[in-house]
Amino acid sequence: MLAPASYIRGMHRRSLSIVLFAIALAACRAPVRVASAPLVLPAAFADTVHTTAVAPGARLHRLVNTTAPWRTFVLEVDLTCSTLRALKGSRTAVGRTTTSQLLASVPADRGAIAAINADFFLFAPPGVPTNLHVEDGVLLAGPGPKPVVYATAARVHIDSVTVAGRVSMGATDVGVQLWNRPAPGRVGLVDARWGVPLDTTVRKLVWRLEPAGAATKRTAGSPSGLDGRYVVRARRAGDTLVFGDTLLLHQPARGNTATLALHDGDTVHVQLGLAVRQQLVGITDAVGGRPIVLADSVITPDVDAEGNEGFRNLNPRSAIGFDRAGTRAWLAVIDGRQPGVSMGMTLRQVGALMQALGATRALNLDGGGSSALALRDPQSGAVSVVNSPSDKTERPVGNALGVLSTCRNR
Repeated sequence: MLAPASYIRGMHRRSLSIVLFAIALAACRAPVRVASAPLVLPAAFADTVHTTAVAPGARLHRLVNTTAPWRTFVLEVDLTCSTLRALKGSRTAVGRTTTSQLLASVPADRGAIAAINADFFLFAPPGVPTNLHVEDGVLLAGPGPKPVVYATAARVHIDSVTVAGRVSMGATDVGVQLWNRPAPGRVGLVDARWGVPLDTTVRKLVWRLEPAGAATKRTAGSPSGLDGRYVVRARRAGDTLVFGDTLLLHQPARGNTATLALHDGDTVHVQLGLAVRQQLVGITDAVGGRPIVLADSVITPDVDAEGNEGFRNLNPRSAIGFDRAGTRAWLAVIDGRQPGVSMGMTLRQVGALMQALGATRALNLDGGGSSALALRDPQSGAVSVVNSPSDKTERPVGNALGVLSTCRNR
């Protein structure tokens, strides 16, 4: 039986209302940000450019120059849709893991889509980064004199980082120069996350600091810092490693550096944080590199001065760059040591690459056989390396820098 015309018209009106409501609802949702603008490079910079979408706000560019020759893979990331996360793969500064394994260790539901190898590292003890490593607000290795790429709650930066800390006893205090980076002749603190036994050069004057009462708290303005009271204990023969919440305070036995005259049973107040240009900074994640290859859109003099000539010349490379606003990042690996295919780049060429991509500041990361860019397949979840490491197999590294998508569910 046919429905009356009035009933059909009513059905049409209700259907139209439902459609309009759905359109309005969709318009209210946050849009998925996708880096859709074409990659524009200077003329003759690359012979071929192939671009693939990786995730909302992230795409992979494969650039080839057949004359040089070089081949590079660049992950372009919209940082309004992603965050950067330092990855170590262990609970201390010690240990080596491949970049792909570090990416695979992050659960897929956290949006981990990519990772690039990061800092230079020691072979003994194995895998200790040569510079700062902060992961999700937890410091494993302290800062050295070279620059780092670090993230705060607001944005990403490239700069040198220092320790801002004091150990106080009554009205007397001493500045802390090192944190999880022990060295002779300087005052420093070591916690359980360092994981490296103190050597004889810093054991001359060491005190064990045990938490007094309530657990320490994080320092205001610095997620990776701490603030608490400790009881001083004389160092025991086995106190070369730190466990639990205990700290080891190392001071120079002699010299011009100020020290505290401590005795067993004294109580001290410890404050530790990280600073940039003498200002406390709330660093959530950080990894090191060297040198800065691009600053204010200009290739730096460091590209011709860092390390020896072999380090500056053609090599496989890894690097990271940012735009001026800090809302876009480029993670690049350049294959090398592959005659006829890709010989690598000099440090100066890395700076030119970052300029061509649109970065205004960029940092060189560890290269050579360490250079690797890993991606997670959005469908299968499988992790693989997109470039061709010069060691033929992927090298275990000290740490990596991961990319976590925050727009994947929008």
